[in-house]
Amino acid sequence: MLAITINEIAHIACVSKSTVSRVINKSGPVSKKTEEAVRRAIKSVDYRPNELARSLTLKKTKTVSLIVQDIRNPFFGNACWHAERFFRKEGYLTIICNANNDSSLEASMLSEMKQRQVDGVLCIGDDGKKTNVEVGSNGNIPVVLVDRHESSHMYSSVNLDNIYGGQLAVDYLFSLGHRKIAFTTSDYTRVERDRLEGFVVEHRNRGLPVDNNMIVTLGEEMWHDGELNSILRIFSTSEKPTALFASNDFKALQVLRLFKRNNIGVPEDISVIGFDDIDIASSVHPSLTTVHQPVDKMVELGARLLLARIHGSISAIEKKTLMPWLVERESTKKVSEKSYGFIN
Repeated sequence: MLAITINEIAHIACVSKSTVSRVINKSGPVSKKTEEAVRRAIKSVDYRPNELARSLTLKKTKTVSLIVQDIRNPFFGNACWHAERFFRKEGYLTIICNANNDSSLEASMLSEMKQRQVDGVLCIGDDGKKTNVEVGSNGNIPVVLVDRHESSHMYSSVNLDNIYGGQLAVDYLFSLGHRKIAFTTSDYTRVERDRLEGFVVEHRNRGLPVDNNMIVTLGEEMWHDGELNSILRIFSTSEKPTALFASNDFKALQVLRLFKRNNIGVPEDISVIGFDDIDIASSVHPSLTTVHQPVDKMVELGARLLLARIHGSISAIEKKTLMPWLVERESTKKVSEKSYGFIN
């Protein structure tokens, strides 16, 4: 049926079948006048290419997969939006998979995407493991990593300098006069561990000790279930914190809810800072001071690297690192003698 349809288009446009094929597949030079004639013919018969047949011919499905760790986190939802939009403009259909923070599920998804013959996979987010990508893809499919470090050097990646981002957050809080700063996280991913490292490094750079009692680590599912009361133990210490740094905005927003339920004012009683700068961070009250992660640029860079590998235009492994910056909003304030009545 495909050949007959192409023959019909060729007859209507008064050109050869091969010319129609070159226009449809963009596989060769055609004059502008001839291309317009073919396009008019295609429109007149409402022709739609048989994508399966084209896939078999070109050995490309024009389909990519996007695997994210937890689509409940607004950061990943935003990343999906940017990635799908980019690939659609490039003529690719995107299959979005949610690994649900499950390393075995992610490996299974990678294997299934390979069986479905997608042209490539963009993995966004750290699954807490080091070998899943190698196991799932077996090196037989183009894979690019975004916001994820891999132990091997098999894959191109785009990451943020999260250690510097952690330092940036703490440096800002120090500039406001805070000296007792809490840090809360799930410690599930390399990204969060790097932000904690930045927290520690900035204290050491200033010759200040890190109080381990001020570091609260909760399981990832506890954050989603709202089981956060153990965070309140930071207020039972002799020296209570005047600021709290959460390892991402999702956790920072959960902390804001926790403090509101317990009549702890932000920033009146304690300043709160997050990381990522998700869209809702500017809409909540108080609006969230945070470290901006340029997810749009990271995803676009990763997507371009993936397409380049799919098309064979690059073969070298590329590692790109972007820098974060601070966004000051309402959830933080300077320490003063009259501030933090709850704390003092």
